[in-house]
Formats: sequence, C-alpha cells, structure tokens
Amino acid sequence: IPLVSAPVCLLLRRSLLSWFFAMGVSVATLFMAFTLLMRVVDGGTISYELGGWAPPWGIEYRIDLINSFVMLLVSTIGAVVLFYAPPSVAKEIPAEKHYLFYTAYLLCLTGLLGVAITGDVFNLFVFLEISALSAYVLISLGSDRRALTAAYQYLVMGTLGATFIVIGIGLIYGVTGTLNMADLHDRLDVVGVNRTVLVA
Repeated sequence: IPLVSAPVCLLLRRSLLSWFFAMGVSVATLFMAFTLLMRVVDGGTISYELGGWAPPWGIEYRIDLINSFVMLLVSTIGAVVLFYAPPSVAKEIPAEKHYLFYTAYLLCLTGLLGVAITGDVFNLFVFLEISALSAYVLISLGSDRRALTAAYQYLVMGTLGATFIVIGIGLIYGVTGTLNMADLHDRLDVVGVNRTVLVA
C-alpha cells in the first residue's frame, strides 16, 4: 500500500493534503500489520509466492511471528512519527517541498516493511535500496545548505555498502546456488560453513 500510494502523494502536491493522505496510508498500514500479526498467531506462517513462482526459484514473502511483530513495530513507529510531522511543524523543509517529503517517507516505509517480510536475499537488497534512496531524498530536502552535502556523503557511503552487500550475495549464491532464505538455511547445513560463506 505505501509503494502504490507514494506516486499518488507526489501528484497531490499540496502540503496539508499530502500529509493527510500519507497519514491515512500509515494508519492503514498499521492496521494491516496488526491484522497480519493476528492471522499469524491464529493460523501460523503466511507464505506468498510472487508471480506464482514457487520458491526457491521465485521470490517469496514470508510472514512468521517474528516478521509480523517487526512489521507491526515499523508501521507503529512510522505512524507515530508522521503524526508529529504535519506541514505546520516541518519548518526546516521548504513549504513547496512538503509533498516530496511525504512521498519519500512512504517509499522509506515501503523499504523497511519489505525488509521485514521478504524471504529472498536479493529482494532484501532491493528493499534496502528503496529505503536508502528515499532516505537520501529525505535528508536532502532540508533548507540548510549542509543538507545536500550530508545527503551526498550518505549516498557515497550507502553505495559502497550496497556494493559489498551485492558481492556478499553473489558469494553466497556461488556456494549454495540459491537466494531463498529458508533454502539457504537448509543448504548451508549440507555444504558446511566454508571460508567463502564466512567472508560473505
């Protein structure tokens, strides 16, 4: 929901309207996270195969008790933070950029929630990048000139970190032949923890 809502928030362009929309999306996300937690408590782990491709070949979204709790925690913090960030309070961000702030916020929320529920290592990297890129934008929106410099420094460090993550994912795939987290668990028991996996 936050991923689909981000472009809509971008089109709204008005500060107060964008905040109300982002706030509604955040509260709805919190409600859905709570509902998923209750479903997991009652019925066990939920597994969704993206595009109908069964894991380990396809990307799997897997929601167990820990994942659903983390998702509830992230969505709760997201809703509370946004509640205290209406346009009247966000004075360090120029008024004409408020809608960009709420758009980037929804994308950041998307990335953090995706990290919590994905069952695929490369998909985890994709969600990390979504949250990181939106964080760069959030930092750069400040009215102070230092905001742009800070965002650029964060971008450089984030890019270096992301490069090493991709290298690690490649090494793990080279050893195990899979990127599915549950499958990785099983295959690492078979191949044994060797130097390549320790480096990754």
